[in-house]
Amino acid sequence: MNKAPFSTPPQEGHEGSQQAVARAAIRSLKLAASAILEASESLEHALVEAVDVLSSTHKVVVTGVGKSAHIGAKIAATLNSTGTRALFLHAGEALHGDLGAVEHGDAILCLSKSGRSDEILALLPALERRECAVVAMTADADSPLGRAARVVVNVGVREEACPFDLAPTTSTSLQLALGDALAMALMKRSGFNPDDFARNHPAGALGKRLTWTLKQLVDPQRQPAVPWDAPLADVLQAMSDGRYGATVVWAASGAPALGGIVTDGDLRRALAGGAALDASAHALASTAPFTLEAHTLAHGAAKTMQDRGISQVVVTDNGRYCGMVHVHDCMREGLV
Repeated sequence: MNKAPFSTPPQEGHEGSQQAVARAAIRSLKLAASAILEASESLEHALVEAVDVLSSTHKVVVTGVGKSAHIGAKIAATLNSTGTRALFLHAGEALHGDLGAVEHGDAILCLSKSGRSDEILALLPALERRECAVVAMTADADSPLGRAARVVVNVGVREEACPFDLAPTTSTSLQLALGDALAMALMKRSGFNPDDFARNHPAGALGKRLTWTLKQLVDPQRQPAVPWDAPLADVLQAMSDGRYGATVVWAASGAPALGGIVTDGDLRRALAGGAALDASAHALASTAPFTLEAHTLAHGAAKTMQDRGISQVVVTDNGRYCGMVHVHDCMREGLV
């Protein structure tokens, strides 16, 4: 019977060994970190000038080819989400009709390490005719792109992580970091705030954290409440039906005035302290229950519950009891 061929694991020092692989990965990270650190110490003036240009128009067009195009698409997305109107336009596609998206006076953020890509060279005259101010991310300020740009943000790096110096690696990491830096600076310049951010992120967990209120978590069909003098059996029934681990207790004067709340913890402490099984709701309740208005952001309410060490909050709408929200409701929606 023939056995499958057996291959021994690479030995230490072999180019495919685990240690050699780890060294290659760490080297890439260190090169990227070093390039970003050097940029932070040398590009302050260029970044400020770039922000002046990019903030002086109603739209930023981000363009590039190759790997720079992929980075540019991400930068455009980040600009849009943080308050700077932007679009990504592949330089190659621009030359075949998509240039129509560029309006007179737009600001152009052009990514090209060499500054000499054929598509970029062909695109520059069209941008000049539209009187577009160009901010160039290039490693060569003396390239055609560098000379055409109003501002050059230098993305030259000492060394690419690619051992053959072929695949853009360190330089694209730097491009991405500089794109984020410009987005954050433009965000600061425009005064973009959390409310603005929320309007741009209505969906997903992030959108919920920024926009969902307690009103969206309240179930109007589950409003556990018992009278002031309700017996223990009614308290337990209300807590069981509500499934919040608590029930509101109406004040002695009756609904809708809140007189207190009975939680699982209140019951345990009362029974452990020798409370009679025929005790009424008000004898078990914690008076002055913690309440939040229905318009309160649910993410903030969840943090408040965690900080106070409570599991549920009584929700009111203009002071009137409208239901409860449990911290688990917030967790289920990704709000914690």
